[in-house]
Amino acid sequence: MRLLWFASNASHFEALQKLIKQAGLADAQSYHHQSQDLLVAPSCDCIEFKVDFVDESLLQNVAQDARTDFLLVRDEYPKLALFDMDSTLIQQEVINQLAGAFGLGQQVSVITERAMRGELDFVASFTERLSLLRGLAQSELDVVAQHLSLMPGADVLAANLTGAGVRQGIVSGGFSYFAEQIGEQLGMDFVLSNTLECQNGKVTGKVIPPVIDGSIKLKTLVAEASALRITLSETMAVGDGANDIPMLLAAGIGVAYHAKPKVRADTNHCLNYQDLSALAYLVKF
Repeated sequence: MRLLWFASNASHFEALQKLIKQAGLADAQSYHHQSQDLLVAPSCDCIEFKVDFVDESLLQNVAQDARTDFLLVRDEYPKLALFDMDSTLIQQEVINQLAGAFGLGQQVSVITERAMRGELDFVASFTERLSLLRGLAQSELDVVAQHLSLMPGADVLAANLTGAGVRQGIVSGGFSYFAEQIGEQLGMDFVLSNTLECQNGKVTGKVIPPVIDGSIKLKTLVAEASALRITLSETMAVGDGANDIPMLLAAGIGVAYHAKPKVRADTNHCLNYQDLSALAYLVKF
């Protein structure tokens, strides 16, 4: 297995020395990957160990105390990467931004937060939130799009994955109007998202079925892997919400990125402190 320890300041390296002693890693084969080793430099270095076994609870405690991250993954390198968009590749939840433009930001944000924590059925809550946007001027979509910002490290990660020949896609429960723009900006190979229905210059409060939920995200991961003739162990997925859990669990490397508590608890890999660029060290370079 590969143990990746991410270090972006002196305290992270000091914590690593503590970990090496406590986990008995002194004799393990290791590599210090520096940011300049990659096509586009991530915001951290990565120290990689080849291990047969390591105490994960110890890793978690040391990493949490140092406020950094680690990943313990199998030896396969990903050839396919799927991403959620809202609060993963971008810093906003688009539906909340649209609701804010319609004067319903607080009301919709509360529902969104509960849905992402897994407290509400995603499709039902999405339908409810979307219906509140009926009558929103279509021109507001452009205004919201102009104010979306990439998540730190998203562009660096995408560039390194492209350089490594990894097929990448956005699979989002948000809206294609925005996802396609983000996908083009990051050089994604494909985008799957909900098509927002508009008539006579107004949002109707509906999308063209089906709604992209957790089950469709999972089906997309499986279908894309099959088309590439690779196993799921050669895939990675990144997301933050409860509707991402199915694909995160199925992927060889499923990363809960700065995620809701339920997502962190239910998945195998988390990135809680470092930005997305740290994940560039997962690929072979």
